[in-house]
Formats: sequence, C-alpha cells, structure tokens
Amino acid sequence: MLDAVFRNGRVSRANIARELGLTRSTASSLVAGLTDEGLLIEDISPEDKGAGTGRPGTFVRLNPKHALFIGADIGVGRISVVAIDFTGTVVKKHHFEVDDRDCSPEAVLTMLATFVKSVAGPLVAHYTVRGLCVTVPGVLDKSGTVLRAPFLGWRKVPILDQLTALLPDMPVIVAENDANAFAIAHGYRTGQIASDTDVFMFLDAGVGGAAVMFGQLMRGHDGYAGEFGHIILGDRGFVQLATPAGSLESFIGLDAILARNVHHGGGSSDIQTFIEQVKAVEPPAVATMNDWSFYMGRALALLSSIFNPSRIVLGGPVAALFDLCKADVLASIRKNLLEDHPVPTVMLSDLGLEGPALGGAFMLHREMFSVDEGLIFRKQEDDSQGTRIPRHNLSLIS
Repeated sequence: MLDAVFRNGRVSRANIARELGLTRSTASSLVAGLTDEGLLIEDISPEDKGAGTGRPGTFVRLNPKHALFIGADIGVGRISVVAIDFTGTVVKKHHFEVDDRDCSPEAVLTMLATFVKSVAGPLVAHYTVRGLCVTVPGVLDKSGTVLRAPFLGWRKVPILDQLTALLPDMPVIVAENDANAFAIAHGYRTGQIASDTDVFMFLDAGVGGAAVMFGQLMRGHDGYAGEFGHIILGDRGFVQLATPAGSLESFIGLDAILARNVHHGGGSSDIQTFIEQVKAVEPPAVATMNDWSFYMGRALALLSSIFNPSRIVLGGPVAALFDLCKADVLASIRKNLLEDHPVPTVMLSDLGLEGPALGGAFMLHREMFSVDEGLIFRKQEDDSQGTRIPRHNLSLIS
C-alpha cells in the first residue's frame, strides 16, 4: 500500500483499492492504520472540500517527516552528503571539500561523521532519522569491510564498525560501492526500466560500473560484479595506478587524462580546467581527447559484447567529456564491434556529484518499502554487528 501511494504521490482510497485488488472497506481500514502510525497523512485540497457533500479527506499521501534517510559518498578530495524524506524528496545536500593528503580511514570517517551531523542536525527536530548509507569507491564485502579502495589507499577497513563508534545514535548504517549506488539512484528516481539490460559507468579518479538486468542490480557471486575499471585494456596505460597495469581506468580515468595531457605538452590540475582547454581547442587537450575517445569507445564496445545492453549510462565528473567527443566515441564503439553487432545508446546521467550519495539514501528508502524476507520466510542472516540491513537483490523501481 505504501508503495502504491509512493508511485502515485497523492491517491484516493478508492484508487488504492482498485490498484491492489482490495475492497474499499479493507483499503480504508489499512489506510487508517497507516495514518495512525504516522506513515500516511490525509491530503485535502480546497477543491476536494468543495467537491460535494461526501466525506472530505479521501486523498492520502506519504508523510514526508516520517523518515529521513541519509546518503554519504566518500570521493577523492570530497565528501557528499544527501538527506531525503519519506517521499524520496531531497531535503538537503552538501559537498564538502577535504584535504586528500590525509586519506587515512580514521581521518576520513571522522570527517564524514562530522559532516553527517552538520547536515542532519538541523533536521532532527522535524524528521525521524532512519539510517545512513555510506558509499565508497572500492570493493566491499557483505560485512561492510572495504577490501580495497585503491584511490583512497585503503585495504581491509571495517568502516561499519568504525562509523558505528563515531555515530552511536544512528539507527542503521550500511555501506555500498559508489558505482552501484549511482546506478540505483538513476533507476530509482526515474521510476521505470528503460530496457531489460542497462550498464552504468561512473567516471572519477577511478572507473566504477554496474549492470542492471530487468530492474535488478547484478552483484555477482561475492558481490563484486561491475568492477569495470579493473578490466585489462592494454599492456600499459597512460599512468601507473594502484590497479593492475593496463587497466581501463589507467586509460580513461581522471589521473590518466591529466597524465596524457602532460604527455602531449599540456597541463591541467583538474577536470574542469581540462574541459576548458578542450573547448579552447588547445592542441595538447585535443590530442588527449582523441586518445580518450578511442579507448572509451573500445571499453564500451567490450561491455556491449559482454552484456548487449540497450543503453550505457555515464556519470561522474569525468563523464562530461563524452558530450565533447560523442561522435568519436560512437565511431570507436562501432570500430571495435563486429559489423552486425548492435550499438547501444550511450547517454549522460543528469545526476551531479551527489549521484552515489543519493543512491545510498534511496537504498534505505527502498528497504523500508520492501518485504522483510527474514520475517516472512524465517531466513537467518549474520547480523552480529547490528549495523547492517539485509542485502536483498534490490529492485531499482517500485
């Protein structure tokens, strides 16, 4: 019932009954119970009051203040925090620049806890905080330990344990890979599946990815699926990274772009400066873009051969380059595919830097609207830490 109200935004009891196949009296009784619990509120507009002699208040909607879900993304040089309410609406978001010279887990997680408190603090008087999801540019196991995050220099960091100590009043803390969260944010916000298979790529200092099939995030046997950035694309890339030599991110990630620009005689310290150089048609930047578009196309062709997706969605700070060389990337995809192999639609996500953090918050939102399989089927999961929600095969849409 909550899902039906979420999808419709504002809906009558009669329409709820019709959609769920219930009698009107049963729907009204359930609505009354959810209203008493504070999950739903009656929504009476002036037009409803004057529409007739019947009982007003036949429309209901979710109570936005029933829940506050917080997503926090750890990037290289920044931490993004997003708070959404029970309706899935963004209440507050903020990007915090951090000194990346000290990327130790203790320093970063302490800053993150401080930033979360600064965002949530003014809101707790009006909302009930239900949980925090932290997203990380790395590989996590099911217990919430970061096995490796090369661009942060982290290995085997139990971030859930550390965050629980730093945020003892937070009711639920969960961790997720940033690219998975980005895919969740994109699909969950649009509310519909564009195709049976979509591929997502998040381009920043590293390159993360996710595959979504029939609205379900493909996690793989151990939960590590989608590490596109670690695919070997050549013997040696444009920069030496902590990942294997010749990895995809050593050709198309941020560090690779800046290093290649220097190789061609240019110089830029960040992606925005490089983009301005490309727009100014500076020869080193143009040459770098030609290299990037070729290897980007080769990478997307590789993913197309594996997944045969209808579309590939690009996000993250580096993804903005695609609009500057779209024709060249598409030509490279075609060149690296068999002649009769279909070329997927390649598009930019309209999510900004807050994409992964927003996806983390949406994960918690979705979980609150999901059936507790452990309760229904008596499934037992290891929850010895008391800080992890069950990892269902999360649906990206209602």
